[in-house]
Amino acid sequence: MNEYDESLQDIGLIDSAEIFQGLLNIPATINSTLCGGIVDMKPNYAKTTLMTSNEMVFDDEKLVHGGFIFGAAEWAAHVAINTLHSVTIGAKVNLYAPAKVGDMVEFEAHAYYEESKKREVKVIGTIKEIKIFEGTYQIVVLEEHIFRLQQRKMTSDESQQ
Repeated sequence: MNEYDESLQDIGLIDSAEIFQGLLNIPATINSTLCGGIVDMKPNYAKTTLMTSNEMVFDDEKLVHGGFIFGAAEWAAHVAINTLHSVTIGAKVNLYAPAKVGDMVEFEAHAYYEESKKREVKVIGTIKEIKIFEGTYQIVVLEEHIFRLQQRKMTSDESQQ
């Protein structure tokens, strides 16, 4: 185990999905070192934490690429919804401040419109209680995996020809 993994383990982020095994309905195969670990989750709520690393570096000054912040926030949004089949279909985000290697970014996600197939999730990301990210994700909840739905539609279209 390298130094980075040890620091994640020290704060409880390595295999954090295992802690929530009985509660987690979404696939837990995501790389928590790139998308963050789960700290807390309740219905329509998630708190995740991302420890930024050298794999996320954008330049020589150790600036973290904003795509990693966006992806970690999206992961928090999916944890808040906590359904097996969901797909992000839109997002509106603001990055207020940059992150650097070694920063601990905390994300809190609140999901709305629980009865709807199209969910809205508001996510706020902070470093040391300073807001660096705010976004709203639109996520569609599906009955089955999006690729299976697409395959069935393609098969149906082919049989009609």
